Amino acid sequence: MVQQNANGYVRRRNWFLPRILCLLAGASELCPQEVKQVPLRAVELTFLKATPGNRENLKEFIVRNWFAMDTIAVEQGLMKEFKVMDTGSDDGDWNVLVSVTYRDARGYEGITVEFEKIRAKHKVVLVSGKRMAELGAVVDSRKLYENPVQGSPSRD
Repeated sequence: MVQQNANGYVRRRNWFLPRILCLLAGASELCPQEVKQVPLRAVELTFLKATPGNRENLKEFIVRNWFAMDTIAVEQGLMKEFKVMDTGSDDGDWNVLVSVTYRDARGYEGITVEFEKIRAKHKVVLVSGKRMAELGAVVDSRKLYENPVQGSPSRD
């Protein structure tokens, strides 16, 4: 409900609280369209450390192998997107980061059976004659969740 006071200011009454309560209760069918809950999506971050001088080769290995499989997973609707980034340096505890966004909050656990079928068909592509273990190693991984309220609009 919108009201205008004597000074001409518009005041929205009963706008904020019902929407917050609606979201907290998970009653999205009762919520106004603009505040319906958006399902959480897991974003899994994998931190890698390249062996000295192999940061670019490690990223190429990731693209030719991990992303070859991830592309199929996206086509099958198992994942939303993936990307590789680096720190621009060989220094630090890690220097390459892989980000994978899944279709829901379960992340990899939600697609394990389907993804293992994809993995079973994949043939490892060497980069400069080297396997992953010679190019670098996973040093950490984290699972985060997209904030459905903030950020850029979904491409779904």
